[in-house]
Amino acid sequence: FAHLIPGGVALAAVLFALQPSWLESSVLTSIGTPQLIGISLFAYVLGYVIDPIGNRWSRVFRRSAPRVQLSRQVAKRICSDHPNVAIDENALNWYTLLAYIKRRNLPMSQESERFNVTHIMLRGISFGALMFAGGFCLKIFTAPQAWKQALFSLLSMAIAYILMQEAIKFRIWFYHAIYQSVVALTIKPEQLPVKYRKMIKSND
Repeated sequence: FAHLIPGGVALAAVLFALQPSWLESSVLTSIGTPQLIGISLFAYVLGYVIDPIGNRWSRVFRRSAPRVQLSRQVAKRICSDHPNVAIDENALNWYTLLAYIKRRNLPMSQESERFNVTHIMLRGISFGALMFAGGFCLKIFTAPQAWKQALFSLLSMAIAYILMQEAIKFRIWFYHAIYQSVVALTIKPEQLPVKYRKMIKSND
């Protein structure tokens, strides 16, 4: 779904810009199973193609300098929040750490990758919403009620902005999950911040 849903949104945006009548309910309900499978495959390929564009689109929302990788920011934040943990963000990249987690604990790595899959899907849908905004802008010059097209264009841009903010959150949680999983796999029992009090037996 990371590429299928964004590709479907982008395909709908292209059809809306070229021929809005193709998105009418009468046309959509007449689509058969073979056509639906073909459209789904095309939407998946389209979502895969526009993913690099969606990645560049996400960089617009980075608050820090573009040269600073988000994974290094997360590593520094974890070190600041937990002074007893030292992470050398320059030693290994996040992909190598994820491969290490897969080798040690596959279910733990799958939990981490879910955040990344959601991030890819949301940023792709955000770019698709931006394409819809562009389509509505084109309709301003041809549609009879231009103010509606302008309103829908602003609404689509707002949706694109909100979705991208959520996508960045999931990307941050993805890096958090990787570093915290590595800490959980390498920590020793005596390093755990949990102390047990000795039970005092009464002589009653």
